[in-house]
Amino acid sequence: MSGFDDSDFIRLLEIVDRTEKERKSETAGNFPKSTFKDGYGDYAGDYDRVVSGLIFAGTEPDLIYGNVYIQDGIIQEIEELRESEMKSKNWIVPRFVNAHTHIGDTLLKDPPLGSEITPYAYRRDLDSLVRPPNGLKHRFLTELDADSAVCSMESAIWEMYQNGISVFADFREGGIDGAAALLEASKNAGRDIHPILFGRPTLTSPESSVSGSALTSSNSFLDEFRDLLEICDGIGVSGANDLDEYVLAKIAAKTQSKRKRLAIHAGEKDRSDIEPALSLDPDLLIHMTNAEKTDLEAVADAGIPIAVCVRSNLVTGVGLPPVLSMLDEGISVCVGTDNVMLNAPDMFEELHFLSKIYGITDAMLFKMATSNGADALGCRFTGSIEVGKKADMMVLNSKSLNLKHIKDPLAGFVRRARADDILGIV
Repeated sequence: MSGFDDSDFIRLLEIVDRTEKERKSETAGNFPKSTFKDGYGDYAGDYDRVVSGLIFAGTEPDLIYGNVYIQDGIIQEIEELRESEMKSKNWIVPRFVNAHTHIGDTLLKDPPLGSEITPYAYRRDLDSLVRPPNGLKHRFLTELDADSAVCSMESAIWEMYQNGISVFADFREGGIDGAAALLEASKNAGRDIHPILFGRPTLTSPESSVSGSALTSSNSFLDEFRDLLEICDGIGVSGANDLDEYVLAKIAAKTQSKRKRLAIHAGEKDRSDIEPALSLDPDLLIHMTNAEKTDLEAVADAGIPIAVCVRSNLVTGVGLPPVLSMLDEGISVCVGTDNVMLNAPDMFEELHFLSKIYGITDAMLFKMATSNGADALGCRFTGSIEVGKKADMMVLNSKSLNLKHIKDPLAGFVRRARADDILGIV
């Protein structure tokens, strides 16, 4: 398939090799060898598959040794056993929910960070990188041909799958064509990973020759917006300062009338767009890097979740989001990796940064990267290992060089685990 190159094939072989070694080792599982068709998957019993090891069960999570029984891709039973009964000590962990991405700029992985001010440093400039319509990202996307766009997004989806991501919420630029390209890339990638697609109309730039009521009554806008709401899970707005107030209100009202989700960037560069963003009653806020206490109180009162993208904020130099204050207010905080051009879509790395910068508890970080994101995006089928949910799990090798000697598995997962610790995706 396009987007699948030699390095991907080599990594796949490495995963298969590690899995086979694990199957043959004493950690393979707690059933007789005759019941296994592979090291952590098929089981010749009453269910399609069984996964054995240390299970990160529920949303808190509750760490228990035992077996997860799967039928038709759904968790049917979780059996708790004594540690002494277990041969497998692998970690069975829910896959990540990446609550905010832009994978359309995957081919722009080494952008300049700003104008050079010394021989060894750059002046960071968020607007020059990503503000529509003339930011570097948007100029690049305008010139990108359709085949390259699809192929590059396939590779990003494959990378997210390898990094243990189950669901990703993408802000897709380019109107209908951009949304269709992501849907094609997702289909071509053929991975068990689910996109939540936030489309964006192409006619709503701040420099559009048509604005306000004239724009929202134009046939071209209405046709595009109607089609976007048909094929997308919702609408993703770049920011309240980037659009005409009348246009924003119409977009929000129509999106909500169709029972689709509205997500909007707010408070990334400064707080001037936070109040107008909140007036739209969005389902999800992105960044809120420069939010103040009164802003967060209003968000908490409205019950709106926030997706934070700490590594992205560090790259663009806009500051660090007040994550601890968000949690103090009782806001549901989830995690995103933002633009591929700024950071790899790696949720392990995002957790490492959050842990080191804020000292957030391991249990809270675990929820932020899994069930909080699933709830924020309306993905009730995933986000935790529970009976009745989809078996979106990854199996981590607790005896890898990286995880060996870990005494607290939850801390080890949040602060230290990497994609190369993954034995397989269930």
